[in-house]
Amino acid sequence: MFRLLETAVRIEPLEGDGLTNVLHLVTLADGRKAVLRQPKVARDLPKFVVPGAPAILAQNARGDVLVEYVEGRTLAEALPVSDAVWARIGRAFRVIHQIGLLHNDVNLHNIIVSDDRATLIDWDNPGQGNPLDELAAFEEHLYLHGVELPQSFWTGYGHRPDPNLLRTHRIAGCIGWLASEDWQEWEDDGTLPERKKEMVRNWRKLLAHWLADQFRTVFLASGGSAAEVAVLQHRQRPEDRHEHRGPQHGQ
Repeated sequence: MFRLLETAVRIEPLEGDGLTNVLHLVTLADGRKAVLRQPKVARDLPKFVVPGAPAILAQNARGDVLVEYVEGRTLAEALPVSDAVWARIGRAFRVIHQIGLLHNDVNLHNIIVSDDRATLIDWDNPGQGNPLDELAAFEEHLYLHGVELPQSFWTGYGHRPDPNLLRTHRIAGCIGWLASEDWQEWEDDGTLPERKKEMVRNWRKLLAHWLADQFRTVFLASGGSAAEVAVLQHRQRPEDRHEHRGPQHGQ
């Protein structure tokens, strides 16, 4: 497949919660570590040069990619994290949004954190669009972990959007995801273990409940502004509710 793999000293399956890729951890002959990511369905690779993204060591026309391994833990595994880590995550988002790019799959397994950096990984579907859509999607993924986005994230990001505007984007995104074909595709995927199918069924239920809560929210107009009356009731992490970790899906 790749010439670099011919001299690799070790190739081992890499466990994770990915739904669309098969992953292997590769130790190269020179001691470097890399991740071999093979999509279940062939796809075109993005042609963007993304600042701060892990280096691509090799790729092919099918969409297989050998990419630099990033040391650390996924945000899903690391929660709860310090304000300093949240600020680094905010800066990672700021870097790409300032050049007009979106990651387009900002689930918690695509963010690697360590003591000194935060890195967005798995750049399968970058594109251009409204950063509010991406920030709203990130809030949505955090919700599935029972976590709210703290002020320290916005400190790193550089500014905080209007909460009502961000909520509007999140509602629109939630409706779009619930109406997408993702759920049926995952249900029909014969390679997906039953535990992962149950995981995504649970995501769908949580998102539907969240969306219903938003439509029960009462907005009181006052002086040209709106005051939100209802508050989000969901506060527990998935581990506390016997649920699996958050989703990986393209926005």
